[in-house]
Amino acid sequence: MFATNSMQTDFHSHYAATLAISLEKNITIETDLGKEDYRVALVGPNTYHRTISPGIEMVALLIDPETYEFGSIAESISSGEVKRLDIQNFLPLIETLWSLYYGNLSDHEATELQLNLLRTVYPFDTLKTSVDPRIQKIAKRIRMEVPNSIRMKEIGKNFSISEDRLIRLFKENLGIPLRRYLLWVRILRAVKELKAGKNLTDAAHAAGFSDSAHFSRTFKENFGFIPSLFFGHLKTAEVRFCEPD
Repeated sequence: MFATNSMQTDFHSHYAATLAISLEKNITIETDLGKEDYRVALVGPNTYHRTISPGIEMVALLIDPETYEFGSIAESISSGEVKRLDIQNFLPLIETLWSLYYGNLSDHEATELQLNLLRTVYPFDTLKTSVDPRIQKIAKRIRMEVPNSIRMKEIGKNFSISEDRLIRLFKENLGIPLRRYLLWVRILRAVKELKAGKNLTDAAHAAGFSDSAHFSRTFKENFGFIPSLFFGHLKTAEVRFCEPD
């Protein structure tokens, strides 16, 4: 989730879906079908588009299509589609969105805001499950061992789970596929290294990417931006990580 008043992109598509909300004026999104103005737009995953809204305050929430949360709202949007949503439904959150824009939310408040935004698109329940302690330990091991090569067959043997069952249990318990989780952990590791002051090459290697180009390509495929926009001497944003220990 990010807030900006300088949204001006080239045509692109990225893996994540996007919920874009203008805080005051309309934003302009262009696709192959032409330009449209929106106060609130839900952009489907892998949609070829560009946003042309310099000087307009807005918040964008990027949503991984393989997560439980996106699955809960998936009927609202399809790949390649930009859907107009009613700003009236989001007005109760506008004050909090302004607080996010000015950097005045705590990490907990930011986390609650992104859930409230998703539930405004389509009401859904929080993922409720008693997490298998084996899956908890596997997730922790992955976070600790990245960038070392992690083979799912080996993980399964250590916890007496077949590879197929491990893949199914992981998605059922944590709401995201295991391979997708591995990628997210690597991306998170790399951006933390960047935030700590490492250069792009060292950060990429620390997270298990083959080189800086591999990391930059993966980052842009997922978020639509190159990492230097957020990190390094070109950075134009404050970055925070809202995650449990």
